[in-house]
Amino acid sequence: MTITAEIRQSPFRRVGHTMTGEATTNPQAALVQAGLNWEAEKVALRTADTFDVIPDHHAMRRSDNQHVMGIVGNDYRPYQNADLFQVFTDLAHARGDRVTPYKIETAGCFQKGKIVWALCKLPALGIVLGEDYIDSYLLVSNSHDGSKQVTITPTTIRVICQNSLRMAEAQARSERRKNKLSGGFTVKHTPGLKESVEEVKEIFNQAIRDRFATEDIFKCMVRIPLTVKLEKQFMHSVFGKDGDESERAKTIRLNRDARISEILASPTSQVKGTKDTAFSLLNAVTEFVEHDRTTRTSDGNEYEARLMSSLLGSGAMLKEKAWDKMMELAG
Repeated sequence: MTITAEIRQSPFRRVGHTMTGEATTNPQAALVQAGLNWEAEKVALRTADTFDVIPDHHAMRRSDNQHVMGIVGNDYRPYQNADLFQVFTDLAHARGDRVTPYKIETAGCFQKGKIVWALCKLPALGIVLGEDYIDSYLLVSNSHDGSKQVTITPTTIRVICQNSLRMAEAQARSERRKNKLSGGFTVKHTPGLKESVEEVKEIFNQAIRDRFATEDIFKCMVRIPLTVKLEKQFMHSVFGKDGDESERAKTIRLNRDARISEILASPTSQVKGTKDTAFSLLNAVTEFVEHDRTTRTSDGNEYEARLMSSLLGSGAMLKEKAWDKMMELAG
């Protein structure tokens, strides 16, 4: 692979811990290195005045620092961080005798442990487009506050700009979209959860097929020249028409459009094999979402807020919309 342009820093590395040494292939070592070697405890809730137990609800608490992460119902079953990391090993062997090599790259949590995540690279499933290179990953995530299900998300990360795009799922995409983490396989926190994870492993073969479908789609996008008309149609489809704008909305739009134009002219978009194509336009928008888009934050951690949005919030919806619209325009 020959890439001379400066590579963007990974949003995951800004927020999480980068695995080194044994932790890249040993889930238990990764758990420790990421600072996630604690358990989520389900404890009783009591009133402050009489200490009476509050029925039907429990608090989820970290075992290491007793931080309360959320309130859940009686049926909620904790899925521990150790189990989440073990999924990598299980998935690597999910194809029977054909073991899929993996490398745990980064891991961390959002909002003091409410959401835990880990990113695993599948080196054998990279995609090459000229001098552009896209790595394939599995993003495994879970919440300890009842807000999200256990999710295994096949995704791609373009090396030069470190922006992520979901893989092209062959089936049930509309159903998976409802779970708020684009393109993932989800499992509910209910009795029988571990049995459900076993079912998810069986879906892994489908995720492998999705990787090859993704490569075909990327190659199709590379064959479509980037024109002024295509760019205008795409931007309007993703971000909406201007309409009656307030001065603030107009300023935000102009700044956004200017920044995306800068990205299209920058080294991350001028890679031999993909420059000046529909593929470069799609990636310019997703690069903007993951690296430049202004995101509200309550604790001042801009990088965490932007990554959370990119995976779980409005940023994820924008990337999903960009993917769908480019598919329509490319079709």
